[in-house]
Amino acid sequence: MNQYTQTKKARRITSAIYLLILSFIVGGTYLSEQQKQAAKNTAQNTSVSVNSAQ
Repeated sequence: MNQYTQTKKARRITSAIYLLILSFIVGGTYLSEQQKQAAKNTAQNTSVSVNSAQ
């Protein structure tokens, strides 16, 4: 293989790895925000129901 073909293959592999890492970070951030929102809603609902019972 010539040098251009070798570097082209390396660039493709590198870009695929980059996309995997980026999607892992973005997906993790999204899931973390969803969990924070769910916990916040649960805490608000619990405090409302406790205050209503008193």
